[in-house]
Amino acid sequence: MILDIAKLLIRLRAYWASIRGLREFIDDYPFDEIALKALKGRDAIYPFGEMATYGSAVLGSGIHDKRGFPRFKTLDNSIILLPPAFTPRRLEKMAELLREPTFMDVNLESSLGGFKVSMPIVVGSMGSTAIASKFSLDIARAAAKAGIVMGIGENVATVRGYSRRYTRGHPSFKERLMAYLTNVDKYGGVIIQQNVEDAYDELWNKVYSDKDVEPYIEEGLVGFEIKMGQGAKPGLGGVIKIPREEAIRLKAKYHFEIDPERVRDKFITRYSVPGTYTEDILRGMIRFMKTAYPRARIWIKLGPYRDVDRVISIAHEEGAHAVVIDGKEGGTGMAPSVAMKDLGYPTIVALKKIHDARKLGIVDTSLLLAGRLYNGSHVVKAMALGASGAYMARPFLIAAMVKGERGVLNYIEAVKEEMQMLVSALGKYDIREVNTEDVAAIDRDTAEMFGIPYVYSPTF
Repeated sequence: MILDIAKLLIRLRAYWASIRGLREFIDDYPFDEIALKALKGRDAIYPFGEMATYGSAVLGSGIHDKRGFPRFKTLDNSIILLPPAFTPRRLEKMAELLREPTFMDVNLESSLGGFKVSMPIVVGSMGSTAIASKFSLDIARAAAKAGIVMGIGENVATVRGYSRRYTRGHPSFKERLMAYLTNVDKYGGVIIQQNVEDAYDELWNKVYSDKDVEPYIEEGLVGFEIKMGQGAKPGLGGVIKIPREEAIRLKAKYHFEIDPERVRDKFITRYSVPGTYTEDILRGMIRFMKTAYPRARIWIKLGPYRDVDRVISIAHEEGAHAVVIDGKEGGTGMAPSVAMKDLGYPTIVALKKIHDARKLGIVDTSLLLAGRLYNGSHVVKAMALGASGAYMARPFLIAAMVKGERGVLNYIEAVKEEMQMLVSALGKYDIREVNTEDVAAIDRDTAEMFGIPYVYSPTF
């Protein structure tokens, strides 16, 4: 009996050994990626197992590899805040208030991109994807009530309709806009992104001449945002998957790899062009905007480009109000997997570009950081190293998914309190006072990048 069991075990081990080579090949080689491409063709370049999941995804470049090791440095794993023991500013605040100050006395108000804001965070411009559309009104109302700037992204008017709904259950562009503007008080502003396809429909002209929007333009609550890229797919235009009937309607305005009228697919991939820019084109565009829309704030949204320093310089020279740099961790509804993995540089490098611009004397242009930012620590660290504020999108979507408008307001309140606590711990009572003395690096490369202390140095 024992001998029979031993034979069975040996036989099973032999069978296992015969397939072990195949198993190791599958584990060690990107078998799944290749097999998925063989099954799905073009659809497999996007990070969805089944394309039916598109529309509910909130994506971004992963910061860890499959073994859990960081792929690159982040604000979390490279930079820390350094509170002091001696706090002369706290003493000054105590004399001003005639009591011991608390974190609740920290002022977060500032001017951001030409708008007066309650705190230095911005709801980043989200476009026409199903998930952004579904929660857009909750986010708009909450952002306005909280007194923070909100962006409306590309393709919304063209795909969802300007004033009337093109697609059932999805708010039109103007619904998003007015949900914000009719709830705004003394702080905030809305920025409206226009890409090439939106420009064909003269979106900015429609907004600027809209009688319902006119009073808010006059109050200085409206801005226009030039989209030159995003972190998840810098150098590429917008991509979404839309129902076939929508694709047929939009066939003349967008690019499709296949003719939607010649196939029976339920969903068709729609492409926007990235736009073509040179230094002269950008200068001319800003000058045109200042002439054609003199009461609108001018913002520029960038991906993690190698020549971002030139864009910042041109924006500063031509009088744009704000530049946003989105690191490769930035979110999206849809981007090729290889783009999220390999195009562009991390958010911390985008912050270095801002830091360098400040050292060159560019101080009167708002420079905002974007790309996987979601808490008060990220905002304070970014501002200590030169950013004017943080530009976020995914956190607001997730908060809205959890608890609608109330969830977004709760999230904003929590981030506000985190910022106030951290700034207070640094012995300061205005977030605009944080600077490089308040931060240090926990690796040598980051310390050298920003010229800040390395905490493990013998001389620290």
